[in-house]
Amino acid sequence: MAAKTRAETRKRGRRGALQVYDVLREEILWVRIAPGTALDERKLAARFEVSRTPIREALLLLAGERLVRFLPNRTSIVAPFSLDNAGDYLDTALIIARAVARSAALSGRVDAAVLRERVQRFVRAVEADDWEDSLKCELEVLRHLAGLSGNIFLIKFYDEVIDAGMRMWVLHYVPNASTDERRAAVGRLEALVEAVLAGDAEASDRAIERMILADAAIVARSLEPRFGGEMGLGRFGEGLRAL
Repeated sequence: MAAKTRAETRKRGRRGALQVYDVLREEILWVRIAPGTALDERKLAARFEVSRTPIREALLLLAGERLVRFLPNRTSIVAPFSLDNAGDYLDTALIIARAVARSAALSGRVDAAVLRERVQRFVRAVEADDWEDSLKCELEVLRHLAGLSGNIFLIKFYDEVIDAGMRMWVLHYVPNASTDERRAAVGRLEALVEAVLAGDAEASDRAIERMILADAAIVARSLEPRFGGEMGLGRFGEGLRAL
């Protein structure tokens, strides 16, 4: 009886760890928990009403995805975010996204009503200026296109690519995309969907490439100096000469 009770406790613990993992993963990807934030196991255990064991297991899973980092003092933090490998990421995202678009166009599995309804949800979110919902709706369309391929490897790797870039889009695309650019994104997604519905692999390929390159340009713009280039140094020089 005691052995059975221990087994049930371990089973509940595993379920608890996965639930904690799912919640924390979403909060990290959507930057509801900022990069570099310390993750206190006691506070997390109290929040999720579990022991610290499932918390540690969840953090280990997140560390395996490079979303959490363990420090030498045994503190865990949300992994810092940088754009050091942004070029490599965008190359990979572009290659896999183009494969997704082409495979969706050639799949013969497209349901026009379902796909257009997903696009309309994106349009409504953009019109409502709900950036999080609009990004979720756009990604939902893209994941749906990947699913049309029926290729388990393409679906898996595309999911991973989307998640790997999530914090970049949230931190660098969302705050810097203008209203006009968001509306232009609607037109580009609609063009992709229409190309897929037409079964035109070449047009689908070009459409998703335009989408990614346009978004990448906004990310790149977010790194430009905002005011430093407009600061003349003449007065600084005059001050030195006056000393």
